[in-house]
Amino acid sequence: MAKRTKKTQPQTGSLAPTTRSPTPRLQGREQDVALIDRLIDRIDQGGSTLIVSGEPGIGKSTLLEIARQRADERGFSVLSMAGVLAEVHLPFAALEQALRPLMKQAARLIPRQRSALLAAFGMHDDAGPPDLFLVGLAALSLLTERATRGPILLVADDAQWLDQATYEVLAFISRRLSSDPIVLLLAMRDGFNRPFGDASTLRLHLAGLDRVDAERLLDANAPGLSADLRGRFLEQAAGNPLALVELPRGERATEARDAPWLPLTERLERAFSSRVSDLPDWTRTLLFVAAENDGTSLYEALHAGEAVLGVRVGVDALAPAVAAGLIEVDATDVRFRHPLVRSAMHQAAELATRQKIHAALARTIQDQLDRQLWHRAAATIGPDDELADEHDRMATRALRRGAVAMAIAVLENAARLSSTAKARSDRLLRAAELAADLGQPDLMERLLRQADVDESDPLTSARIGWCREIGQPPAIDDPAKIPALLGFAARAHAAGATGLAANLLWRAAQRCWWSSASDELRTRVFVAADRLKLPARDPLLLAISAYVEPLRHGGDVHVKLHELSRARDGDPVVAGILGSAANVIGAFDLGTGLLAGSSAALRAQGRLGDLARVLFAQGWAEMEVGDWTSATREAEESVRLAEETDGTLWIAAATILKAHLAGMQGNLEQSEAHAAQAERLIVSIGASFLLAMLQLARGISAIGAGRHWEAYQQLRRLFAPADPAFNSGLQFFGLADFVESAVLSGNPETARAVVDEMERGSAPTPVPWVETMLHYSNALLAAPEDAEQSFLHGLGPAAKRWPFLRGRLLLAYGGWLRRQRRPADARAPLREARDIFDALGASPWSDRAREELRASGEASRRRTEQVWETLTPQELHIAQLASEGLSNKEIGAKLYLSHRTVGYHLHRIFSKTGITSRSGLRHILAKTSPSAS
Repeated sequence: MAKRTKKTQPQTGSLAPTTRSPTPRLQGREQDVALIDRLIDRIDQGGSTLIVSGEPGIGKSTLLEIARQRADERGFSVLSMAGVLAEVHLPFAALEQALRPLMKQAARLIPRQRSALLAAFGMHDDAGPPDLFLVGLAALSLLTERATRGPILLVADDAQWLDQATYEVLAFISRRLSSDPIVLLLAMRDGFNRPFGDASTLRLHLAGLDRVDAERLLDANAPGLSADLRGRFLEQAAGNPLALVELPRGERATEARDAPWLPLTERLERAFSSRVSDLPDWTRTLLFVAAENDGTSLYEALHAGEAVLGVRVGVDALAPAVAAGLIEVDATDVRFRHPLVRSAMHQAAELATRQKIHAALARTIQDQLDRQLWHRAAATIGPDDELADEHDRMATRALRRGAVAMAIAVLENAARLSSTAKARSDRLLRAAELAADLGQPDLMERLLRQADVDESDPLTSARIGWCREIGQPPAIDDPAKIPALLGFAARAHAAGATGLAANLLWRAAQRCWWSSASDELRTRVFVAADRLKLPARDPLLLAISAYVEPLRHGGDVHVKLHELSRARDGDPVVAGILGSAANVIGAFDLGTGLLAGSSAALRAQGRLGDLARVLFAQGWAEMEVGDWTSATREAEESVRLAEETDGTLWIAAATILKAHLAGMQGNLEQSEAHAAQAERLIVSIGASFLLAMLQLARGISAIGAGRHWEAYQQLRRLFAPADPAFNSGLQFFGLADFVESAVLSGNPETARAVVDEMERGSAPTPVPWVETMLHYSNALLAAPEDAEQSFLHGLGPAAKRWPFLRGRLLLAYGGWLRRQRRPADARAPLREARDIFDALGASPWSDRAREELRASGEASRRRTEQVWETLTPQELHIAQLASEGLSNKEIGAKLYLSHRTVGYHLHRIFSKTGITSRSGLRHILAKTSPSAS
């Protein structure tokens, strides 16, 4: 548990508890202080994040202290945390430190958020592993609720040493402060590659003081220096305020004059270390104890110090260190004046001394098992199997709290303590599997190298193969990996690990679809899956069948998916797999329900990375079934969440979906802008299946613009094996578009060859969407006297599931009837086509339907824009949730936004639509589901 207990040790001597001295004016930092003042003064305009960076001693902490004082003077609530290198292994430790004053409000959190936050802080562990983003939402809710009573300054010093979980929660919070009176202020040391924030994040890099200010600061703190020594200190300090204050105190004149050049950080550490030699032995030992402790407890430092010294000491033993300016002490805590002091003490202590200290701390800490175990391990040289087993249990506890990075570090420690090579290798392999799950391939490879595993063991080699597969970006175009996955699956199956074998084959099937693998490889994957003897309706088996041969196996998979979709088990992973399989075969009507169930569960669990992926797939399915409003909403949210979780693949995918939707709605410039953005991302990640999807988007956009030759050129790339956009699994997605563009650009023979190939490769009973496209294609390719039968087959009951496709069939059929000199018969299908396109917002096709109606002798009204169409996708989403009766807080919980941000959007919605209350939302949103028409 991250929380640190505070105990008071009876004093055997006397030392008045010290408090932090008033912060001096920052010499030469007036402009930087003015920036802090502006952020605080403009808090009524919304929150902000400022990152202050610079080298050690440059004044970051002092600037933060000034910010605290200014905020306090203006009535802010000030919450603080600080990263400490010795505490970096304690997940959520710094977050708990900052939120401690707000924890009484936790009882009012939404239950799932409350459980996640309490589990993260180790207050209970019966709720399962909390997702990091759910913890982030809980923390944001606490902050924004408190902010309703007054502005907040949240300060994080030494952010480079914050535990990873806290760091990621702060990043989550920082992206959601625009509507709340909260200022987030971070200080981070140069040289640490920890990205934070986005384009809206303010950044302030502190440089050294100029010569005049440096001279003033040096003269104020070290008057009477000789000109030579003064010049030497000014040169060595290079404008660093801490160096200007501390170097003259820590180095004798001769040492300063004769010392070789050293990096400033190391010179400062030496300056602090030089003061230790003049301290009494017991004071020096207590400083070493405080440096090794992963907490600030004065009681722990004194009690462990007594154990090391073998004599009783009191708080007065620390007085010389306080006087030397190394530490600050109050009634409960001992803190180093600067992190460099702590690191200097750590380096000054001999290894044997540090081990004794860790052993003493382990005996002192009684009520925090995980901290105790860390110190026991640090005090141990050589194997200790009992301690290693306890570390295994600690790793399990870390995973229950969602602290995967901590679990990896714990397993590494356990491996070091293992007495046998097998136990050591097994623990490192488990750690590598966790690193793969985290998407950290470099860490995974380092752990695998340390493991020195016997890859001749079938199960071990299969586990390593799975590690390396899931640890890499998922859509690398490399079908050569498929035979290796087949080999690993065979070994796993032979070792009795059927589940692992199925997962390996599922990834092999995905790679077949991603990279247009050969027929031979596809067959091998399907045969290997069949050998597992999984149940006929096993989700992974169905997904493997779908991804390996979507056209050939589509009919059979469709029947089984239809049965499974009526008996969902609630597992979002299973629902996501089945929904993806449905999309791949073209069963989008099944995919929408399955993927909506998966996204709802992932949203509730806070699994935003997975949610971004599923929202893209859900949006594509909704596009095909005619719910373009929802599809647009899903695409926008998928991009936002993928950007937050570094999911470049899904940013590109969802941006393609946005391009496709914009093209069908006639927004050609917007469609191409989205397409160009997606193309840049695709090039960076090398995902050819996304390039194929991009061609589909560009093709339909060109058809909408009436540029059929351009559409033909774009879409034929999917069918050219030498083209990077070639993808046999996605070709049928563009069948109707390709045939239409080919026929209208004078290339019917090419279209006929593609249709014949599709018909040969399809299941005896194709998926209804595929069957409808084949009827449409045959109608366009048929001789005039033979086309009607194909049109009528295509307009059968199944077509009602695909409004856009049905509208195009009706438009083409009406045009054919008019050209057959049957204008009266043409009007009914043309009217229906016009109404479908109007409801969808497919303006290019609406215009064509009206032109055909005029040509058949009937005038047609113009489409009237709906009020809700003025809203952005996020505003529309919020309006829909509000119309269902959800409060701002409930909407925020669903969308991972603060309730103030929701309120801001509702204000804009009311302004745009002209309504004055939530009760008016239902009326203006009544026509946002055109698929029902």
